[in-house]
Amino acid sequence: MSVGRIGRFEHAVAALEQRLFPVLRRAADEPHMAAVREAIGPSFAALVAVTAVAWGVGHGPDLTTSFFAAYRAGFGAMGVALAAFLAERLARTFGYDRALAVVLSLGAFYISLPVDSRLHPWTAIVQIASTSIFLALIVALVTAQCLRVAYALLPRFEAAAAATTASALLFVVPAAAGVSLADLLLPIIKPLVAVGDTLPGLLVVVLLQTLLWCAGVHGPAFLSAIITPVYLHALDQNSQAYLNHQTPPHIVTIALAVFYFPGGSGATLSLALLMFRSRVARLRKLALASLVPSLANINEPLIFGIPLVMNPTLALPFVGVPLILATLTYAAMALGLVDKTVFWIPPVNLLPAFVSAWLLTGRDWRAVVLVAVNVIMGAIAYAPFLRSFESSISREPEQAEELVRSATAIREHELEVERHPERLLGETHDDR
Repeated sequence: MSVGRIGRFEHAVAALEQRLFPVLRRAADEPHMAAVREAIGPSFAALVAVTAVAWGVGHGPDLTTSFFAAYRAGFGAMGVALAAFLAERLARTFGYDRALAVVLSLGAFYISLPVDSRLHPWTAIVQIASTSIFLALIVALVTAQCLRVAYALLPRFEAAAAATTASALLFVVPAAAGVSLADLLLPIIKPLVAVGDTLPGLLVVVLLQTLLWCAGVHGPAFLSAIITPVYLHALDQNSQAYLNHQTPPHIVTIALAVFYFPGGSGATLSLALLMFRSRVARLRKLALASLVPSLANINEPLIFGIPLVMNPTLALPFVGVPLILATLTYAAMALGLVDKTVFWIPPVNLLPAFVSAWLLTGRDWRAVVLVAVNVIMGAIAYAPFLRSFESSISREPEQAEELVRSATAIREHELEVERHPERLLGETHDDR
């Protein structure tokens, strides 16, 4: 790509930086979105822990069968954990009783389980599996809103009683009438999974994830409330099909990111490898320091060190390369050249993409080849933009220093929000 064309792209990205990126950052700081983002991560610990314990306790001679049975229970346990974590996070943000928030959320979750298995909670959460994540989001957000309104209008004890009464009316009354919220969610999830399992649906998600990162917002975390339940449900169906020796139905699952994001969001493993031959000493040193994290798909050192945040020169490949790799990956799996993903738990993310891809597809060696092709394609696409960036920071080193300062400020803001979510509410009110 010519330098002139890259320059025009830089101007277009700079215009986005001025108009769109501030809006995206304000959206990411919305208290409910921030709470969901922070709660989903710890909830995955329940998926891992319950899967491990259930497999250890109930494994039989067929290890694959017993593992996927335990894996399904882990999905259900993740929903229970999310109902608690999200309720607690929202209570900390809005300043009402955290213990009561968790109790109401978990109570609403239990009452909303399928009617025929409600008296046997373990059976119920295994039955609903990944649907439990959608259920957790709904019950935690609804009970939180009851508490928030009650505490804003009434004294402490009256507010607690009013919020409990309101939550009971919203969840107990339908349950008493034989209506299960968990059962009602399944017909809603199916069309979402169907849309998400298309190439256009995948490309929209990838575009949003990387575009948000360019604005200094953790894209996958920001979208987690929407895509995690949908793509985990798709993965659950794939794992059950694999267990029953059937063809997995879905290409797009939460595990697919290992193919189009090798090294982390933006497919930055390719960029890290290119930087070893950079003409800029700082970038060569950063490549050496970030290689091991990149192999573990941790790319914050690159995102905030190069930086890629708010960087008009590297924004286009950061957004465009994953779109190319997602298209290649989707085509390879649609044509049957590579097996679909059937398994995923968070620790797998920390393995090199080549190893993860092999595991997630049920040990298909062709997945390793696909990751290698994607990394090479990413390097080819990144190369001209990296050269342009090297030239620009050599001509204007003060501009590079300003980029680093801006990225550092954004990172410090994110860390402050994680430590003190209640301050985010005050900032939101100040903006208004």
